[in-house]
Amino acid sequence: MIMFERFVGLELAYYRALKKRASLPREDVKNLAAQEKGYAGECVYDRIFDEVGHDSVYVFRDIYLGIEGRAAQYDSLIVSDDGIVVNEIKNYSGNYRYEKGTWYIGKSPVSDDALSQLRRAIGKLVKLRYQVQGKFDISGKIVFPNIEFRLQSSDDDLWENVVLRSGLRSYLGQFKNMYAGRVGEDIAELIRSHIVPNTYFDKYADFSAVRKGLYCSECGGFELENRYLYMTCQDCSKTEKKETHVLRAISDYKALFLNDKLTKQRFMEFIDYKVSERTVFRIFNKYCNQITKGKWTYYEFRYRDFDEAYQNHELLNRYKDKV
Repeated sequence: MIMFERFVGLELAYYRALKKRASLPREDVKNLAAQEKGYAGECVYDRIFDEVGHDSVYVFRDIYLGIEGRAAQYDSLIVSDDGIVVNEIKNYSGNYRYEKGTWYIGKSPVSDDALSQLRRAIGKLVKLRYQVQGKFDISGKIVFPNIEFRLQSSDDDLWENVVLRSGLRSYLGQFKNMYAGRVGEDIAELIRSHIVPNTYFDKYADFSAVRKGLYCSECGGFELENRYLYMTCQDCSKTEKKETHVLRAISDYKALFLNDKLTKQRFMEFIDYKVSERTVFRIFNKYCNQITKGKWTYYEFRYRDFDEAYQNHELLNRYKDKV
């Protein structure tokens, strides 16, 4: 069973929102592409695991654990009465080779060492186990979910720690034979109690430099025609509710200015006053928590991102977005 769902990470959400409202420098374009590729690989892994089934074990996806005062990131943790299995997911593509502790793509060495990363991830959990005097096993695999990935190596130790796409379904299927009872529940609770926020993300957009307004989800155009409850893109004719547009902008604001307080005045400037304050106030009350400290009032988005908020509310909305 899923104990912690995977969502778009803070860095990917930041770059996605920034791309809609600014021209990205070349380095940011590369970072965005890398983030998108990594997330796509994780989604492939999740889809296959969901298809195979995981009802008898606990699964944690994309979490940070606070261990010895530092945050350690984990793509996937699988918990049963036998212990914890770490899955490091690498969405590599192309022809790779592993020789004498070094990874190569073609003839070029690769700076990241996936095997060392796996060992460090396992090592952190070993330290956590020691802290609580636990007696469960900890193991792991590097998972390569990309069907275009090829690996050559004569290192037996590496192959013992690797799962390729061709063997992924069979590998994940073994967890159907495992069981998480009282022991597994205790291990899962230990993990839950050590989950912390991503402390490594520190990117922040320049408010004055990003484009203000609302944009079309289909083509990205900012020229929208106001039609009572709806807004229609003048470039591609895509029609969406004002609520959908404002909700997307709230998600963008959170991604771009994570540590900024979301106030009505600041948000109205962010969307270039394209809808009324009354509309914004209504949507804030629906999707955000209002925080009042003296004369100071701001709002906190209740959801991770636009997709989560939209899925939780769209079925209940009287008015629907038009296809």
